[in-house]
Amino acid sequence: MQRTPNPSDFEDAVEAWLADKRDQFNYAQMRHTFLDTDRFHRWARVVDHYRRVSGARFLSSGCGLGGSLLAYHDAGAASVTGVEIDPEYARLARLRVAQLSTATVHEVADECLPFCDDAFDLIESMDVIEHVGDPQRYLDELARVLAPGGAAVLATPHRLWPVEQHLGVVGPPWVPIRLANHLWPALARTPLVSRETAEKYACVPTVREHNVSMRRLRRLARATGLRLAAIPRQDHPDSHWPLPRQPPWLEHASTGRFLSLLAPVRTLAVLLR
Repeated sequence: MQRTPNPSDFEDAVEAWLADKRDQFNYAQMRHTFLDTDRFHRWARVVDHYRRVSGARFLSSGCGLGGSLLAYHDAGAASVTGVEIDPEYARLARLRVAQLSTATVHEVADECLPFCDDAFDLIESMDVIEHVGDPQRYLDELARVLAPGGAAVLATPHRLWPVEQHLGVVGPPWVPIRLANHLWPALARTPLVSRETAEKYACVPTVREHNVSMRRLRRLARATGLRLAAIPRQDHPDSHWPLPRQPPWLEHASTGRFLSLLAPVRTLAVLLR
């Protein structure tokens, strides 16, 4: 597969946008996340295992800076569409795909999608549902625009994993959201923590609105009328798998109907049909 490179004006815009963030604890991680496309190409290969990407109408819900739009374009999608709530992300995503005639990026205000019913054959939602105000409405909208025979892949940090993955802070996923949003900023103001740790603690209220478990995802999918299945790690070669490796027993448990409710995997990755 020939990969579409990042346009130089996009990379320049990212560097300019990050210029005043060089002293932040997560600068290197942000820069890599914004410029890299490898994980998106891996996801496209995983999704192609379940529903052919070539010729499909693809939607990235919460497209960020548009890396998935490049990846699914490279995999042969007939059209690639992104929606993004952050105006700056949407601006940069448009720069990234400006050379692709089949790509569009829409800025949205909430969970409502500006598309007709059955508009897409494939939908990707990566690290989004934990941030939305109304997860049921969010999934209802994905189901509405998903065409019959289509598939949606959804990934989100798992509530049973003890580390808040956006920040690398231990504890918040196991604590009610409101309590976590008060407790960790309070800890950030104590003299007992380093500057970097204080920055992370202070950011806890900004990173999510929901702790998401497999049980909750299944309940939401059922209410939406979608069938949910865990994506088995063992079905995919190492070169295609986009998530960190975990112990084999944990990966096996995460795909079981009942064991998946208890397996403390780092990320939930599911297919919705």
